[in-house]
Amino acid sequence: MQATKSFEQAFLRHLLRGFRLSAVSYKSMSLQERKSAIKLSADVAMASARGSRKWTRGLITKLSREDEHRSFLRLILGTEYGRRTKPRHGSWKIPRSKKIVRRSLRVCSRRKNNLRAPHGVKSGVLARTLVEKRTHALKRLVPGGESLDGCSLLDEALDYVISLRAQVDLMQKLLTTFEAPKLRALSKCTLPERKASFVGK
Repeated sequence: MQATKSFEQAFLRHLLRGFRLSAVSYKSMSLQERKSAIKLSADVAMASARGSRKWTRGLITKLSREDEHRSFLRLILGTEYGRRTKPRHGSWKIPRSKKIVRRSLRVCSRRKNNLRAPHGVKSGVLARTLVEKRTHALKRLVPGGESLDGCSLLDEALDYVISLRAQVDLMQKLLTTFEAPKLRALSKCTLPERKASFVGK
């Protein structure tokens, strides 16, 4: 599966706008500041280009928790900022009663006790526990994944991975495009000029 052309175009448009707004090309920025500005621009561009998915809302909400990112997000997203940071009904954590939580804790403790049973007797319980651990780890990796069930978590994770891969591919293409004039100029130089340009750095 690959990202669509419309995703790529929207991603590049938002990414370049983010670069302009964060002033990535300023020489006064330190390397760490430039790195975090590029990462922030790329993450916001990816979430904006993908549209309304649960992981995009989770990513934007996570980024907007920091005060310094909030104004940047408002500039890039414009009127969409308020809509994307407000929780939707059913998309965030479900309110739980104390009774249900207590009951589930009892069930979990029973399962742990069952794991201590003789080897091979409770393989189904062991397999279920492993799946639960991996699901929990996946929920931490996917933005907004804490509130998702198994099927929707896999769907969101797949979409998130495809978007991340497209983000990396597009940023590599962008880097190649920006570096091409430098490489052409370097290839026209003679060998002594090349050595002088590298020594000068």
